[in-house]
Order: sequence, then C-alpha cells, then structure tokens
Amino acid sequence: RVDCLTDDYAIEFDWAKKWAESIGQSLYYAKMTGKKPAVALIIKSDAEKRYVERINKVDKGIMVFVIKARDFKK
Repeated sequence: RVDCLTDDYAIEFDWAKKWAESIGQSLYYAKMTGKKPAVALIIKSDAEKRYVERINKVDKGIMVFVIKARDFKK
C-alpha cells in the first residue's frame, strides 16, 4: 500500500536508517501506479543526511524529500 500518492509521485515514508528498504518500496509503488518514485526520509540528526546521498548513488531518478524529526523528549 502506497504511503502517499500525489499527482506526480508514489512516496514511501521511512526512517533514514531504513533507506535501502525505502528504495525498493518506492520503485515498486511507482511501477504499480504509473507515478514517479519518491522517498520521504525522516531524519533524527544532520548525520543521517548521508542516507540521502546513498539513495542518489543507487538511483538519481528517485525524488528524495527530507523530513527532520522533532525531539519530543522533555
């Protein structure tokens, strides 16, 4: 089931550390819907931005949206 389907994209939302799984999901969703593949990576720290680069190295055709997770520990 697609996490988010827009006019242009089939988007997989996942935590940054699951970047590799998100690639497969987004490509599958795109194939099944006829939309372009996209991943929304939820990052907890700036260090996790490296996962965006990993996705781009695998397939530059996957749109990557970065979502910064909020720290709710208070």
